[in-house]
Amino acid sequence: MYIGIDLGGTNLKAGVLNDDGKLIYQISQSTHAAKGLDYVLNNMKRVIYNFLDKFPAVKSIGVGIPGIVESDGTVKISPNLPEWVDIPLGKFLQNVFSIPSVVDNDANVAAIAEMELGAAKEANNFLYVTLGTGVGGAIVIDRKLYRGEFLGAGEIGYMIINMKEPINKAMPYKTGVLEEYIGRNRITAYGNEVLKKYPKSILKHYDRPDPYFVSEAVAKNDPAAIQIFNDIGYYMGIGIASALNLLDMRLVVIGGGISLAHPILMETALATIQERTLPTIGKQAEIRKALFTKDAGIVGAALLGKAML
Repeated sequence: MYIGIDLGGTNLKAGVLNDDGKLIYQISQSTHAAKGLDYVLNNMKRVIYNFLDKFPAVKSIGVGIPGIVESDGTVKISPNLPEWVDIPLGKFLQNVFSIPSVVDNDANVAAIAEMELGAAKEANNFLYVTLGTGVGGAIVIDRKLYRGEFLGAGEIGYMIINMKEPINKAMPYKTGVLEEYIGRNRITAYGNEVLKKYPKSILKHYDRPDPYFVSEAVAKNDPAAIQIFNDIGYYMGIGIASALNLLDMRLVVIGGGISLAHPILMETALATIQERTLPTIGKQAEIRKALFTKDAGIVGAALLGKAML
């Protein structure tokens, strides 16, 4: 058995994977990131100790975390976790627990879950994209993660798709990037803009046009909702097409909460990919919905720990 932990800025999810690749136990709780580094680390310790009490046969611990993670498990930076700069999480786990431990980027571990047990089981090469509050990604080549020179490869959310966007002086690297156009908050903000043109839209009856409500409205043929997802799907397709052209890949696996949106979103993205990629790619381009959405980080982290044994 193997422990997998998905440590995010909002929630800490953890579970135990058996040798057949099945989650036999899992929990989810608030990370309480605002309480600081020590609180989060101590809370993680408590979770792991509880798991080890329940499952003494556990052989390894794997952790997925957003941000840049070095090969020794040092978290260089995790934007959604205050104080997490150059934190030796791998060494911390090894010192506290007497079993092998490993740490990696959360999108990387989710891609491992899809490669080993999910939508890309038979694929040698694919791009994994996770859509949620942010937009993350991972690159798999010959069934191995490509990590890049500085271990940050796959960050498709930071592909520049609008070079005319005014520079964000606080974070210039976030100017005009894909995440700013298709992340959950942007979909909601864009939805509010679109609704100004559609005063009779059923979305007016919701608190806000977030992706879940937009999906419901699309299913009812609401024209405002359809425009929102067509436009967001177009931007998504442009970003993914650029990545596929660079990587010479045809397969994209999409996970994260927004992957569960109405199919029109992915259909629009795929049509854009087919139109805007090189003909050798476009003819065979494929989007697959991830098998794992909410549990991807847990399963992938557990598999990462298993692989190091």
